[in-house]
Amino acid sequence: MPDNIKNKTSDQEDIIQFPDIIELWKKIYFKTEAAYANVGKEFVTSNTFVDLLGQIKDQYLSSHKLSTQSLDKYFEINPIASKKDIARIAELIIALEDKLDNLDMQFSDNLNSMANSLVKLVNFQQSLKNENNLLKQDISSLSYKLDEISKTLQNLTPEKINVVTDTISKKKSKPKNVSGNANTDERRDSID
Repeated sequence: MPDNIKNKTSDQEDIIQFPDIIELWKKIYFKTEAAYANVGKEFVTSNTFVDLLGQIKDQYLSSHKLSTQSLDKYFEINPIASKKDIARIAELIIALEDKLDNLDMQFSDNLNSMANSLVKLVNFQQSLKNENNLLKQDISSLSYKLDEISKTLQNLTPEKINVVTDTISKKKSKPKNVSGNANTDERRDSID
């Protein structure tokens, strides 16, 4: 009995054969690919495909033109800024920033020149003040000397005035001595 069973199982094994699925799939895939490639080539090379492409292009361009026109009309009616408006405003803002930068530069230049002028003015005023102080000192010393001269003149009598004028006239008429003793005698005479 065990031999009978073995024979039956071996007969069944011969009867049941499974096909190779991968090979079957490859055959189906390559045959389908070839069929679709032939259909695609025939369709692309036909005039209907070219006409179809032309119609698709025309429909796309007309729909794009229609959408652009409708958006422009919508933006004209509604107060929403378009891309063109925003670009124009951006250009205006950039121009305004440039003008502000120029104004800032001019303002700082003018401010610097005014500051330099004020510094020069202050220095000039200081020099004038110093000169004014020097003039006051000179005037006060001259005033003091004039006061002394006037006191001396008040103390002089007519006789002393004649002696001083005579001494002055003698000095002009006498030649100068080399030794200088005569000059010292004259000075002594004029002082007495």
